[in-house]
Amino acid sequence: MKSVAMNETLLTCNNSASTLPVPTAHHSLNSSLVIQIQYSIALCLGLVFLLGVTGNIFMLLVLIDNLKNTSSSPISTMTSTFMANVTISDMIFLLYNVPVMLLSFIFKEWELGSAVCISSQGMSMWTMFCSFYTMVATSMLRYLAVVHPQWNLSSSKRQRFALVTLMWLLSFLVSIPNWLNQEVVDIEGATYCVFCMTKAQTFLYFLLFGSIALLPAILLMVGCYWEIIRSLWFHHEKMLHVDSRIHKNRKVTFNITVIVVAFVVMWIPYWVLTCLSAFHRLPQRLIVFVISSLSTLLAYANCCVSPLLYFVLSDKFRFGLWKLFRGQQRNIQPRQMYWIETAVQAINRA
Repeated sequence: MKSVAMNETLLTCNNSASTLPVPTAHHSLNSSLVIQIQYSIALCLGLVFLLGVTGNIFMLLVLIDNLKNTSSSPISTMTSTFMANVTISDMIFLLYNVPVMLLSFIFKEWELGSAVCISSQGMSMWTMFCSFYTMVATSMLRYLAVVHPQWNLSSSKRQRFALVTLMWLLSFLVSIPNWLNQEVVDIEGATYCVFCMTKAQTFLYFLLFGSIALLPAILLMVGCYWEIIRSLWFHHEKMLHVDSRIHKNRKVTFNITVIVVAFVVMWIPYWVLTCLSAFHRLPQRLIVFVISSLSTLLAYANCCVSPLLYFVLSDKFRFGLWKLFRGQQRNIQPRQMYWIETAVQAINRA
């Protein structure tokens, strides 16, 4: 969790592993305790890697099976495509950024070279915003499905590919400053991977980042969910009987909302500390180091929590997971196959 104040030309230099003070600065406090914390966080990141890769592989297999189902509605097909995009983004993050983060907690200084220094921070921002923008697109999709069900939505492969490509391009644009400003530097005899900007550049970066990349997307997502909630709950609260379509829409909306809220809540502490360390030199204290380490671990753990939430909350995904463990359909008796296909069709229509 390293950040070092440079000269007046550079406001802060944040280590790609985190945003806050250098562990060596805490050696005067309690060297053994700092090392124990670092290794504990590294161990937790190892668990995040194992659980995350396993969960996202199962998630991707279930989604691929859903996308093969030609009887699915356009909304269901598009939703599965967006979820697959988030899963792929999380897998890239897990396979590259998490191991780099783990090693940065083990090493006393940066030993992975300039290429990894630049790519790790750029890839982290790229994949995170790809997931975020995909969630925004999913909220817009739910808005159309609930508030404007008469909308004739098409979900051809070409359109889905174009939308997914757009999300990756937009998120890459957000990550460009990280690709351009990440450096390996020598500070007081030690090597660090740092993100350096002048005070003016830092102010402009956060201004553009907030006003263009973040705030409009957040407002759009909040607006979509507000209209969805009004349509599903407020407009039907006086009805004696809520039909099955409304009930299913409520459940799907609740599930997706939980996923989005988990993403935001788990990343907020990390970004708050990032902003604070960019404009103020945080004290080189053990408590700051611990808070920074835990906020980083919490943010990185989101990529293994999301698949778990999907399987816990969604009947459709639990059924898909059951099919994976059950094996090929040829091993299922004809009578069982009839009821399974009936259940799958009912779930897809939802």
